[in-house]
This record gives sequence, structure tokens and C-alpha cells, in this order.
Amino acid sequence: MDPYSTLGVSKNATDEEIKKAYRKLTKKHHPDLNAGSKEAEKKFKELGHAFELIGTKEARQKFEHGEADQGVPHSHHQQRPFYHETQTGGSRYTSQFEGDYEDILSSLFHSSPGSAGRSRPPQAASDTYYQLDIGVEDAIFGTTKEIVLPNGKQLKVKIPKGIEEGTKLRFKGYGEPGTRSGTTGDAYVEIHYKSSGRFTIEGDDLISELAVSLDEAINGAQIEFITVEGTISLKIPAGVSSGTKLKIKGKGLRRENKPVRGDQYVVISIKLPRHPDHELSQFIRTWAKNHPYHPRPERI
Repeated sequence: MDPYSTLGVSKNATDEEIKKAYRKLTKKHHPDLNAGSKEAEKKFKELGHAFELIGTKEARQKFEHGEADQGVPHSHHQQRPFYHETQTGGSRYTSQFEGDYEDILSSLFHSSPGSAGRSRPPQAASDTYYQLDIGVEDAIFGTTKEIVLPNGKQLKVKIPKGIEEGTKLRFKGYGEPGTRSGTTGDAYVEIHYKSSGRFTIEGDDLISELAVSLDEAINGAQIEFITVEGTISLKIPAGVSSGTKLKIKGKGLRRENKPVRGDQYVVISIKLPRHPDHELSQFIRTWAKNHPYHPRPERI
């Protein structure tokens, strides 16, 4: 193994440059951030072994003099998983690792010549992860949820107005405790929108579907429509077609980093009678014969 090539540094790199490269690459290839990737797991182990060979002055000197063991990484570099299933099951979580690499490096690579028999340093702790599903109203107006983390700790989660799908909220010190007086990990709560029968979210906008009758579609109508802030009178223009989107300005999501609130769009769906009677069928046939039109574009 060429540890310099593995870490992407030159042989003249300083100790700090080697450590910086190691931090960056292990953060990118950490198995917990690449769930199920054998390639990432292999790369992570290679990075650990490379750092073991040249990560400290003593180890680097041994490597340069051909005294280092360049075999497989030691067993203590096998990473135990720190992912926890959430209480909701079927998690879609993709973790965002923000651990303290100084603690990790010191715990994994603190050894030096002659260190055998010394007391082992504190071990860095694991973080805890939780997926929290919230409703559309919670995303718009904000709320507070009480949850129980996988490690049994209770936590109050304040959901800010306009929080985005996939946002990860960090709670320092609510993760797993470290060993031998090591620091306690953090808890990460990832936000997901709960499906709603009335609304779906697209960016900053809310999308709803509204069924209208044939009469309402042809002649237009005023219909009471429920938004997240209450009922409004929605005007259906005459001659509307299925798939038409009516815009209700400013009834979408609020975002803290945006001055303008999103909109709500109402998608029209024309519903015919389940069993059209003879009178309606005959009328449509006669009308269509006298007033032909083409609803589909002609083929080119």
C-alpha cells in the first residue's frame, strides 16, 4: 500500500496536511454515510490503514525506514454501526455525519511506540438518528413535538415555520455516551413531510385536487374550498378543463430564508356522473355532431 496515494497527498506533505486529507476522505467514505456500499466500506478501511502508517511522526518515520507493518488494518479499525432504526420504521434516513474528528482520531490513532500496556484513551461516542414525520400544517406554521429517541432519551423538538423536507436538526449531547469518560454523541432528527389526503408539497407550493361537475366546468361556479388557513370562495372559470391549475397566491409554505410565501395550486378534475342517463348521452351526441372540436393535437 502507498498511504500517500491513498490519502491523496504528496510525500512532502506536512502532518497537518495528512490529517486534514484523512478527515475529508473519511467523512466522504464513512460507511454510515454510504449505507450498503461495499466500496465505501473498503475505502474507509484503506484510509484508516493509510493514516495508521503515516498519521503520526513516529509512524511515518517507521514507514519511511521500512519498519511499518503494511498488512491489513488492525481489528480496532472495524467500524461498528451507529445507525438506529427510528420508531416509525422503514426509515428513509441518509445521515449527515458531523462528529468530532479530533476525538475520533485521538481515540483510534493515539498509539505510539512503546505505548502497549498504557491505559487506552477515551473513545468517541456514537450519534443517534431519528426520522420525524410532520403534517403539512406543522411545516407551514411550526410546532413542537415530543419524541423518544432510540436510546430511550426523551426530547422536545421545536419545528420552525417553513422547515424543508430532509432538514436535520442537531441536539448536542443526546446521543450515545462514550467509553472511559469519552464525550457523549449527538442526536440528529431528520424531518419528513407526512402524506396528506388534501395537500402535497412541491418546493414552496401546496398542490390540491378539486373535483368539479360537468355543469361547473362548462358554466363556471363559485365553490367553497378549504386551504390550510380556512375556507375560501374559489372561482371556477367557465370552460375549465381537467388538469387546469388555479393559483391561490400566498397560501403555500413560509420559508425563514425567503421573504415571499409560496402559493397553493388547485388542480381541476372533471367528474362525470357514474351512470350517465339516456337524456345526457343523447344530448352530447347531438351537440358533438353539430359542434365538433379536437381535444387532442393532430399527429405530425
